[in-house]
Amino acid sequence: MATALNEYLRIAEPHLPPRLISPAALANIEQIARLLPPVSASGFECRLGREEAQADFGVRFLATDGSRAMLAGRGDPDSALPSSLFTHPVWERLRRFGARWDTPGTLLQEEIGDVFLEFDVEGTPPDVPIPSFFIEYDRRAWRHLDALEESLALLWGEPLEPAVRARVVECLAALPPGGRVSAVGAMFSRRFDGVRLCLQGLGPDTMPGYLSRVGWPGPPAALETMLARVAGRVERMALSLDVGPAVLPKVGVECHLAESLHEADSERWASLLELLVEQGLCLPAKRQALVDWLGHTHLRSRPEALPGNLRALSASLGPKALPVFLRRINHLKLVLQPGQPPEAKAYLALLQRWLGHDGRRKRYVFGDLEEVRDAVLG
Repeated sequence: MATALNEYLRIAEPHLPPRLISPAALANIEQIARLLPPVSASGFECRLGREEAQADFGVRFLATDGSRAMLAGRGDPDSALPSSLFTHPVWERLRRFGARWDTPGTLLQEEIGDVFLEFDVEGTPPDVPIPSFFIEYDRRAWRHLDALEESLALLWGEPLEPAVRARVVECLAALPPGGRVSAVGAMFSRRFDGVRLCLQGLGPDTMPGYLSRVGWPGPPAALETMLARVAGRVERMALSLDVGPAVLPKVGVECHLAESLHEADSERWASLLELLVEQGLCLPAKRQALVDWLGHTHLRSRPEALPGNLRALSASLGPKALPVFLRRINHLKLVLQPGQPPEAKAYLALLQRWLGHDGRRKRYVFGDLEEVRDAVLG
């Protein structure tokens, strides 16, 4: 690849305190990023209550930045995924999925908004790192079960096991009004043959009852205590649970603030993180490191420091468009596993966006490449 994702990470590196991600951990992440195309959204998963400065790594494939076509084996050959990855059957199946998702008129293109690969990084990665894979539904999606089954059949190489499918159907049917499945995960890297469901539209008042209806074997009192810690401090919650022939005990509760990632909202994140510090779920040094991460970077005065692909795009758009990197917290997650104390994680986002001036409408436009290109070039 002429430009790889590790070049984007280098721009973010000065803003990643070593108490959050150690130099050795970041070097391992960059080794994976060298194999991946320059997607416009990537990020890190950091554990907040432990001294170890380890992090997992995630990348998001989208239609709008061309990365969906890259996953499918189409698009710019300079940004192609290395052929060495496809010696592994998991990556072969990922490519088949990508080709189907990138085909107009298919169910997957109609229903799936983006996909997310998550790499567990616990040391020097193998030559062919194996990710977990999440399909994230478009907000207008309605054939959730059909898209789930087709996606997982492509990803696993076989249909969903009947007992797992039956339990997934029960979990979807038990959702309260306003509840919906937002994403489904195939956990390749963790040898789990079920699926992870990510559910939105649940809160402290509806989550315990929902889990009871689907046969969750965990402790309700511990869940209610965990939810009460953050109730009223977050704008919305999301529930993640692993579903095999039965619902597994471990659950995660995502805590989100503003819907838009364009605003850093440092004060509110700092307040929420301080609450976790007070309850022993976050180390003070990691709280400060997360607050320090928030911000943005542009390199107008140092265009030579831009990755090659962005330098070429900037030249084609002219002086009225500027590439920008946003550093955000996507969400915090509280994890409950019976027999263990609750755990807190932070999901950091690195987003590459564009700022452009629309001369006809005499206004600035901030967004993805297509949006800003249309405004600048008319």
